Amino acid sequence: MSIFQDIAKLEKDNFSDAWSEKSLEDTFEYDYNHLLVEKRDGKVVGYVIYSDVQGEAELLRIAVDKAYRRRGIAALLMQNMLDELTESGAERVSLEVRAHNISAVTLYKKFGFIDIFIRENYYTDPVDDALIFQLHF
Repeated sequence: MSIFQDIAKLEKDNFSDAWSEKSLEDTFEYDYNHLLVEKRDGKVVGYVIYSDVQGEAELLRIAVDKAYRRRGIAALLMQNMLDELTESGAERVSLEVRAHNISAVTLYKKFGFIDIFIRENYYTDPVDDALIFQLHF
């Protein structure tokens, strides 16, 4: 199984708008998109996908296998991403999250992200607002 197959499976398990294996492969044709993966016992249990373009970064996706949650994996991935962005000289990182995804919102606030904007009824399946967060380095 390829890394993109593993991630596509986690996408399906975590997102109603899951990225396909092909979409994931296409994402990494561009050198400004980055992937960090966490494995346990040889299995992909979490990942983060982010872009970094001329000091402007965006967290695009982050997910952890449901069987491995509450073990600090998302926090580890976030810290590794922020370390890489700091090293690259990024000035800020933005992200978008469902308003009702309390565990994700809590994680982002723990890392110092501040909510700067709300897109009302942005998401479907189910309907939810999108919160836009940003962190300045």
